[in-house]
Amino acid sequence: MTLITLAFSSEGAEKLYLKILECLTLRKAKRLNQTLLEAEPVELPSVLRKLSDQQRIATWTLLSEVNPSLAANLLDHLSDSELLWLISQLSESSTIVLFQYLHSADRRLLLNELPSDLQKQLRQALPSTWKDEERAALIYPQDSAGGICKSEVLKLAADATIDSLSAILSAEEHNLDRLEWRYVYLHDTEGSYLGGLKIRDVLLLPRGTSLREYIDTTVPVISPDTDLNTIKSTLDTTLHPVVPIVDEQGFQIGIVGFKHLNEALYQRSKQQMLEQSGVFGGDESRTMPVLKRNLRRLAFLLPSVALSYAAISIIAIYEPIIEQIAVLAAVLPLVANLSGAAGNQSVAVSIRELSMGQISAKDLLYVVAKEIPIGAINGILIGGVLALLTLFTLGGEHSGLPLVIAIAYTLSSTLAVVIGGTLPLLLKRLNFDPAMLSSPMLTTLTDAISFFSVLYLAHAFLL
Repeated sequence: MTLITLAFSSEGAEKLYLKILECLTLRKAKRLNQTLLEAEPVELPSVLRKLSDQQRIATWTLLSEVNPSLAANLLDHLSDSELLWLISQLSESSTIVLFQYLHSADRRLLLNELPSDLQKQLRQALPSTWKDEERAALIYPQDSAGGICKSEVLKLAADATIDSLSAILSAEEHNLDRLEWRYVYLHDTEGSYLGGLKIRDVLLLPRGTSLREYIDTTVPVISPDTDLNTIKSTLDTTLHPVVPIVDEQGFQIGIVGFKHLNEALYQRSKQQMLEQSGVFGGDESRTMPVLKRNLRRLAFLLPSVALSYAAISIIAIYEPIIEQIAVLAAVLPLVANLSGAAGNQSVAVSIRELSMGQISAKDLLYVVAKEIPIGAINGILIGGVLALLTLFTLGGEHSGLPLVIAIAYTLSSTLAVVIGGTLPLLLKRLNFDPAMLSSPMLTTLTDAISFFSVLYLAHAFLL
């Protein structure tokens, strides 16, 4: 038992935690189910995060025996990495039971990330109703329409009537929380998509009415390999909350709406933020094993050591100058930090514009042309401020030092914003992740440029 634990969000959360522990100790699955059903939803995230690894395994094992639907819904409180770890620790029988009740996106995550032997077993356990749809969606990347789609849709034959629709709604009543029930989609005898219609528009029609006569021709269709930005454009320009996804063969693999799109955009933004901060490999939580967290962070820190050492080697070359003008030792990190900050601003803008589709890897000259004025103007202004500060505090013996600092910062700032703006585009063109590599590479380059510009100008004009 660790002495360092997470605090409870409220007194009620602490009581809920103790009740869960009691159920786990006594192996009372039905009592655990009732306890969680009666719990305040706002308290569940902190309580579930408080559970140890073994307690989590025991909780989901017991719940899967009596209420697998609730067990699957509670998995939404876990991150993707935590979900994968938990599923990999559960027994085969518990995993297969839970798998039936997961959302299609979570099932695809498991099928893509779990060990191959377990993947084969889970593929056999795919819900029979949407088995073909989910298998078709597996081939598409996670940042595409096919990768984020919801496969649980209502499909009917071309000759379906109002009676057919009423019958299937009654049969799928227990699945309505997972089913896209606002639309029904018609398909021909070969399974090809014909069209969709809103259920609320046809339910009051006379019995026996053919649904095909009321297909809504305004419902757009998108391809499974459509990127997130195009999906957003499509949803923004239609009155329909969800859009069917149909492949080249005419097979509908699911639907996508703003809920699925926003979740995908959030995950992409979160991943970029983590990578820019030096955390690779997906979500990181402090409940994860220490070794796994260490390895993820070292993947960023070790290359940074080599890059940083390369940058400071410039200082070693000009060491005699620093010995003669000792005040340069205080100026170097100031110019480097400010230049790095300016460059990171450009990196952030480029990564955002790349992710939004506003620029591509081919727009290098456009970015350079837009960044040079920004870098030069800000460089002159900030350089002037640095010159005044240096004059009043460090000027002393070397009267030309303030001017050297101003010129050095103007040069390094201009180059920093140009490099920061173009580096993500170059990495994108080389099929590297801009969010992952831009920051450490920019830091090395701006440090090297700043050190060199200050020391070279000092050598040229002050000695």
